[in-house]
Amino acid sequence: MSAQYRVQRLRLPDSLHGTDATEFLEFSELTDAVERQIWGHEDRCSPPEFRLGVWRDTRYELTSLFFVRDGARMVGRGWCQLALLEDRDRASVRAEVLDECAGRGIGRLLLAAATEEAARHGRTLLNTFTEHPVGFDAQAPDAVVPSTGTGALPAAARSVRFARAAGFELSQVERFSELVLAEHDGGWPALEAAAATASGDYDVLVWEGVPAEHRAEMAALLGRMSTDIPYGVDRYEAAAWDSERVAALEEQLAEAGTLPLYAVARHRASGRLVAYTALWVRASKPDVADQDDTLVVVEHRGHSLGLRIKLANLAAYRQRFPGARKVVTFNAEENRHMLAINEALGFRPAGYDGEWFRRLA
Repeated sequence: MSAQYRVQRLRLPDSLHGTDATEFLEFSELTDAVERQIWGHEDRCSPPEFRLGVWRDTRYELTSLFFVRDGARMVGRGWCQLALLEDRDRASVRAEVLDECAGRGIGRLLLAAATEEAARHGRTLLNTFTEHPVGFDAQAPDAVVPSTGTGALPAAARSVRFARAAGFELSQVERFSELVLAEHDGGWPALEAAAATASGDYDVLVWEGVPAEHRAEMAALLGRMSTDIPYGVDRYEAAAWDSERVAALEEQLAEAGTLPLYAVARHRASGRLVAYTALWVRASKPDVADQDDTLVVVEHRGHSLGLRIKLANLAAYRQRFPGARKVVTFNAEENRHMLAINEALGFRPAGYDGEWFRRLA
């Protein structure tokens, strides 16, 4: 049946307001429709200006986007993302189809297009991910367990069956958690007091974006983030960050209508930055913030710095955006230390993402 469908490449418009933006806006709405059909809500949806900003090619990453129509209607989408400085043997690929069009071979066509794009750039290792709301039985006899041995995914899920049929193996399970801020209107005074006592040798700074004078130090921390977090059997290379790349990220987020809020910890004795956490807040969706990276360098762990900087950033978010409603985040299911911090703050599991890999050669 897939012979009646044709994969087309999406061209990004210069802006959302020109006549050439129609197809992109349809693609963005399709992306949201897929998220709604998985999750039943808008929390993992994104405004089109965010997507237009982060999907543009940069000197650090290339993104190719594909779609399929059923008649006049766009019903499936795929993509291929390529890092250009590190992991140059690797590509991230994805294929998603509306539920009512499943089983027609559209997903296979889109995945083939993304895989062909990866191979054209000499990539031999593919990554993809699957999304799963809470409610499945992770202890079921046929549950799919990752290489880490921690967490599981439902074998019967359509996305799991699709990934396995395409030759992907499950490397890791990440927990998708949400924090409902209205449940903590009084803040976290006991946690704040305990964290401040344990981290008395450190100061906490809060920024809207990275100040130019701190970009070099932040680059070092961002580089550590790529190596100091848990991985499954599929491990990534260390990311090559420098001041210029930090500035490029700031510019990209600004163009995507997104404000990054940072809280960092500075060691008083050395004057060095030793921990950071980031919240991404999209201008047209400020009620839900994405908790991005949190890192405490190994040499400075054990002082409640992760908890303290997260608390500082949550306070900054609520002050800056009075309508703040929720924070969502991801953590490796085996990362018990960070999960314990998030659980103490009130984060609760909302679902799980599977991180999959496949070797082409």
